[in-house]
Amino acid sequence: MSINKWRIDFTNLSDQARKVELRGQHVIVDPPNPPGFENSVQITASGSRSSLKNKKDNTQISQTDKDQEELKRKKAWEAAISPGKNIPMSVFMLWMSGNSVQIFSVMITGMLFFQPIKALMSIESVFERYESIKTKSDLILPKIVYVLLHLLTMGLGLYKCFSMGLLPTATSDWLAFMEPKQILEYSAVL
Repeated sequence: MSINKWRIDFTNLSDQARKVELRGQHVIVDPPNPPGFENSVQITASGSRSSLKNKKDNTQISQTDKDQEELKRKKAWEAAISPGKNIPMSVFMLWMSGNSVQIFSVMITGMLFFQPIKALMSIESVFERYESIKTKSDLILPKIVYVLLHLLTMGLGLYKCFSMGLLPTATSDWLAFMEPKQILEYSAVL
């Protein structure tokens, strides 16, 4: 019968069963560590080993803190760039709705104004989960990118209003007694 290396016998773990004679002295041997247990995390009572392991633990903790801060920065950038992922779809929807004033095109144009304004009002709640003492100054640039991408979306809405003729761009749009400008010729640039 072969001995399985993953099998641990927990039936003989009493002090009497763990007592071993080593160089004329009786020593109690600790049971074997479970599979996957790391000795670097183990805390011992001996002074020199304990201080060495505490230093090792402190370096591991500082390394994990650095990793956490780096992960927070990456996630903040992902949150900052996420409004840019919606821009191509918004452009496609604007193109599909046409330039005439209809309920569908007005709703899409309204969406291009209200959603960015709503997102800009809650910018602090978007980035608060990524804030810490160390990353607070690093979040300024992602916040600026977040704001710029939402302003770009609102710019698309302004362009759509202009192309539908809803923006007052002529003098006759402001004054009732002036005749609207007559367009005599259209040209297309190819």
